[in-house]
Amino acid sequence: MSNFWQRAITGTIFVAVLVGAIVMGGWYMHVLFGIIVFLGLIEFYSLFKNTESKPQIYTGAITGIVIYTSAILSWYFGNPAGTILLSFSLCALILTGTIELFRNTAKPFENIAITIGGILYIVLPFVLLNMLSVSFNLFGAETDYWPVLSVFILIWCNDTFAYLTGRLIGKHKLFERISPKKTWEGFIGGIVFAVVAGIILAYFLEWSHAKMITYGIVAGVIGTAGDLVESMLKRSVGVKDSGNILPGHGGILDRFDALLFVVPVIFFLEKFIFVNI
Repeated sequence: MSNFWQRAITGTIFVAVLVGAIVMGGWYMHVLFGIIVFLGLIEFYSLFKNTESKPQIYTGAITGIVIYTSAILSWYFGNPAGTILLSFSLCALILTGTIELFRNTAKPFENIAITIGGILYIVLPFVLLNMLSVSFNLFGAETDYWPVLSVFILIWCNDTFAYLTGRLIGKHKLFERISPKKTWEGFIGGIVFAVVAGIILAYFLEWSHAKMITYGIVAGVIGTAGDLVESMLKRSVGVKDSGNILPGHGGILDRFDALLFVVPVIFFLEKFIFVNI
């Protein structure tokens, strides 16, 4: 099978499963995102296997999924999510530090930092992504899949049209040291089409145009930063793809690198700037 068809089939299945879980919402979405979180953590820590740094792969992955699950359960059973997340994060710090005492590795504090850093990098954005779908009132929690789905639509539009624009008219390198193929023309094209997608979503969903234009810009600018940071990570450890779980598309981090940076920014804007808009 050619690489084109491999990418096409994998991409179609990937999008169908992801969109299906988001639209069905509730535990379908929570569980799928939880699987992505766990696999993403394993993948992140495995990137360092050929370096002197040896993060605690399973300690980090299990701790991360416990933090993720505790946050989800807190919405259904009324426990304050912030307190639970803080408690488990502190426990993770203590646990990884204690375990490192017995590992006798060359760079113990780097191992601790990478283990905890993976949790911050992957787990917390997905917790916030779930929270975008949840609103609270006097009668409990209500869910709406559009806030989550719109984030993916904006990111996908930016990625797709940045690639197409770059291929068609790209001449000026954006960040050649990290990503030789990215161009300023592609970067600007991705932002423009993400903004257009935001305007279309605002029109059909009757949301604020100012809000969705802002989110389109965030998807383009911050999403590109997330992509570049992941590329920088891969270059620093000497790998081309973060993994091979998605044939033709690389790994979990390759598919969600932009999302991991975009979600915290959009969550902040949604909850503190564009409140009730």
